[in-house]
Amino acid sequence: MTTFSAGIDSVIIQCKGSKILGALYRGTGDGPRPTAVLIHGLPGVEKNLDIAYGLRDAGWNCLTFYHRGAWGSGGIYSLPGRQEDLSAVTEWILGQECVDAGRLALVGHSAGGYLVLTAGAMDPRYRAIVAICPLLSSKQAPLTPAEFEEFANFLQGITSAELQSQWAALAPVESVAARLRDRPVLIMTGREDSVFPPDHYPPLKEAVPTIEWHEFNNGDHSLSLCRREAVELTVKWLVSQLTH
Repeated sequence: MTTFSAGIDSVIIQCKGSKILGALYRGTGDGPRPTAVLIHGLPGVEKNLDIAYGLRDAGWNCLTFYHRGAWGSGGIYSLPGRQEDLSAVTEWILGQECVDAGRLALVGHSAGGYLVLTAGAMDPRYRAIVAICPLLSSKQAPLTPAEFEEFANFLQGITSAELQSQWAALAPVESVAARLRDRPVLIMTGREDSVFPPDHYPPLKEAVPTIEWHEFNNGDHSLSLCRREAVELTVKWLVSQLTH
């Protein structure tokens, strides 16, 4: 049996002729390791790399990547295009010798949380899903033109108006609720989140009672004051779900 050692590798993945940049945090252990794909939000100022380190310390691999048109990756950014990015990343990670294909998870924050819930629900290769302060419904979370303008400044090939239109067109997470019922899902939220406040979440709680929820009393949208607890919970929960 091959023994894998801890480390970090730079990653370049091709998607539709453009480069997706990322990093693979490799965990230590005998045989292929359980692995999480970590997805940033819009535009993704918070990278959640403390989760990548926490998972690696627990013997997991964690792949973090930047969507096309974001943070140095090539191509044009689009909200629908993120699904193609994730598909390309999934095919790549499953081809790595150090990855146990039977223990693959998704972790996403904010708009990345939306993606892990909607894409993960439709792809049985993902065995567990963690969503941190996720978007559930764009219609219930309208952003201002100034916010779209700010976000577009970080991204390539998209205007604030296009970004706003794509945001409005996102289907609510409840549209895949039936598929989430048979998948281990953990959602962490913050009582002090001003972007997606607590009243954003009851519809999904009612639609999918099997989801495990954890609300941090002092948590803002990035769980800034409770990062240690959030990382520990993420790691502990994933290990409990995908250890065999």
